[in-house]
Amino acid sequence: MRIGDAFRANQPSNRAQPYSRRRVASMTRLPVHFLRLHRAGRALVLVLLALLVAVPQASADTWVIDKENSSIRFTWDHLGLSRQSGQFLDFDARLEFSPTDPEGGMVEVVIKAASLSTGVKEYDANLKSESFFDVDRYPIITFRSTWVRRTGERTGEVDGELTIMGVSKPVTLKVIWNYTGEHPFAPINPTYKGKWVSGFSASAKVKRSEWGLTRALPLISDDIWIQIEAEFLLKERLSLGN
Repeated sequence: MRIGDAFRANQPSNRAQPYSRRRVASMTRLPVHFLRLHRAGRALVLVLLALLVAVPQASADTWVIDKENSSIRFTWDHLGLSRQSGQFLDFDARLEFSPTDPEGGMVEVVIKAASLSTGVKEYDANLKSESFFDVDRYPIITFRSTWVRRTGERTGEVDGELTIMGVSKPVTLKVIWNYTGEHPFAPINPTYKGKWVSGFSASAKVKRSEWGLTRALPLISDDIWIQIEAEFLLKERLSLGN
């Protein structure tokens, strides 16, 4: 007798059923209430998944900057005698924002460095030169938000990256949400009827040396105070309703 035949001859005559059949057989022997519970659980999972798919996600509205009614200013300490300031006159910004979900928003700002103005020609020429902003080589300053936190009913903080002269550093803006709604001029001027606006005030303090702007330290302070007043016009409405 061959080894294989001898081995098979010693096996029990009632061989076990294949795994799939055993599983089916064992399930048929389970209590009826257990099977009902199992099926009910599966049905509940399917219902929950369907609800998650069906629930609409909050969408942010798209806003564009109203340049005529917005400003980006910066202030420094001059010799400990006074605070002096300047501003950027040419900039653009795009905002994604929903009043029902402020923390889901984002903002992008693009500033033309050569639009810097202090009101003093000599100062402007110096600040635009290679000694400071080097505007010919680095014509654009940008800010892009990375995180939004609500700190109060009308206040929040916006983390982002400020890029100056090719160097990106984290900056946190402290923001006051002033208004969102139909333009305040709408009741007295029909041309504003149906036009929606949002207004914000934002501020931050940065150290210019972090971007390599070290000229004239400490006569001109390292600390720079940034103040932004921004009005945005609604471009695309997704969450404000009709």
